[in-house]
Order: sequence, then C-alpha cells, then structure tokens
Amino acid sequence: MKHKPKRISLVCTKNSVINTLAKRAQQLNKLNYILQNVMPPQFSAHCHLANISENTLVIHTDNASYASLLRFQSHVICNSLSPHLPQIVNKLEVKVRPKFILSNTPKPSPISLSNDAAKSLQQTADNIEDGPLKSALERLAKRRSTQ
Repeated sequence: MKHKPKRISLVCTKNSVINTLAKRAQQLNKLNYILQNVMPPQFSAHCHLANISENTLVIHTDNASYASLLRFQSHVICNSLSPHLPQIVNKLEVKVRPKFILSNTPKPSPISLSNDAAKSLQQTADNIEDGPLKSALERLAKRRSTQ
C-alpha cells in the first residue's frame, strides 16, 4: 500500500471544511436522537431530522401519512428541540423521501408454453381473420418452451 490510512480525527484537525462538516453531522445526529424521543414511538422508524436552517426544522419521512401526522405535532416538536439550539425554532418542514431498497430478487423468466398449447394457439390464429387478436395469438404461440 502506497499511503497508509489516516485517522479521521487527524484529517478533521488539518482540514477545516471536514471539521465543520463533522461537527454539523454530530449536531444533527444528537438532535435527531432528541427528536426520536419526542415523537410517538411508531414514527421513529419512518422519520428523521434532515436539517436545521435559521428557524426551520426539516424532517424527512418515508410516507405521506406520517408527514401529515407530523405536521399536527409541529408545535411540540419545535418546542422540544429549541432549547438545544442557539436559536428558537418555530417552523417545521416535512418532506416525503421514500426509502429506496434494492431488491436482489431475480427477474422472472419469460413465460413459456408447452408445445401442445402453442400448437393450439397457432391453429386458432390460422382460423381467424387478420387483426389484433390474430397477431396476439401468434405472438403467444411463439413462446413455445424449448425443452
């Protein structure tokens, strides 16, 4: 390895931008913990503190129904977090941000037909007039299984 990894505390002390970001992240994390304790228990898995700017708290939630319910609690939430901030917070902004979860489920394989079913569909298509039904039956007949 050409360069040895440096401790994060060393990087923070040498770089003021990273130090400021780290302190801001710690502050938001602490306030998020307080927020989680103030909110009703069923909200904690669906809501988190995203930002604080001037006199506004920004909370993200993964569901519009929770967003609506949070707005009813805005006064309680703002009053609970204000003592922990240098300024009084009196506005709550709730944004819906659905959680993005990557699924590892394999894509379903294309549907295939038995040879008998495909033959039956093709015979039906041969016996009707040209049109959308005939072309659909022919496309279905082509899904013959290759066993």
